[in-house]
Amino acid sequence: MRHGRAQFSRRSFLSLAGLGIASAGLLARPALAHALCSDIPAPLQRAGGNWQLSFNDDFTDNAGFDQRWIKVNDSGGETRSIRIPGNVAISGAGLSLKLGRNTGKLSDKRPFSGGYVRTRDFRQCYGYFECEMKIANEPGVNNAFWLTSVRESEGDTRFELDVAEAKYPNLVQVTARRWLPDRQVLSKTYRPRLKLADAFHRYGMLWSKDRFQFFFDDRKIYEAGNTFAHTPAQLLFSNAVASFAGKDDGDVDGAATSVKSIRVFQNSEWQDVPLWRCS
Repeated sequence: MRHGRAQFSRRSFLSLAGLGIASAGLLARPALAHALCSDIPAPLQRAGGNWQLSFNDDFTDNAGFDQRWIKVNDSGGETRSIRIPGNVAISGAGLSLKLGRNTGKLSDKRPFSGGYVRTRDFRQCYGYFECEMKIANEPGVNNAFWLTSVRESEGDTRFELDVAEAKYPNLVQVTARRWLPDRQVLSKTYRPRLKLADAFHRYGMLWSKDRFQFFFDDRKIYEAGNTFAHTPAQLLFSNAVASFAGKDDGDVDGAATSVKSIRVFQNSEWQDVPLWRCS
């Protein structure tokens, strides 16, 4: 994204078997976590290896959501929106990042509002990251699932991995970006022959020591070498009206970005993976 920088409940699990992982007594219901791991995403079935579920959420548990995620206040960066906690909603249908008017400060410069969340404590280096998302049925909106390095572990290299920046009606932008110490951008635009706001679609990224691979509905759409992303990252969802997302029609009231689920997997055979934590 061009803007900004869990404890677990029954819907969010940590699997430690075979991994040199530092944690703090956060393994919840390990038998169930391993049972869920039998449902391996298609890209991982093709890749092979010993994949284990490290994090998941279906966004239907308000108390658990607040343990695992932070609702972010954000002034907007390069967008025409502010992001406010009141635009984040959890229901039986999942996570909703609502869009609307900004009636407060900065309304002249940023007339719109959106939603933004990030993982409270979960961090992971390398692995497979996947969400099921339906974009807002509005032009000019950037609907994003992304990862960023974190200051406590990034050292001199700050990076961002955009699993998807999806825009109405059918544009998917995937990007691996280094911000510091210098800038490097690896990016591709993919246009499926369907309207992204009509249904949920899977957006995925396989991040290894050597490669980035990006997927749309299990189909690989981009691959590039990894020369800079080698420290743990946090997970983020956000939306915003922005000029780089196209021309908006001036009215986004009632629209929303919807997220049904997120799953993260780790490969226990990658013995040289830097420590990640969820504490």
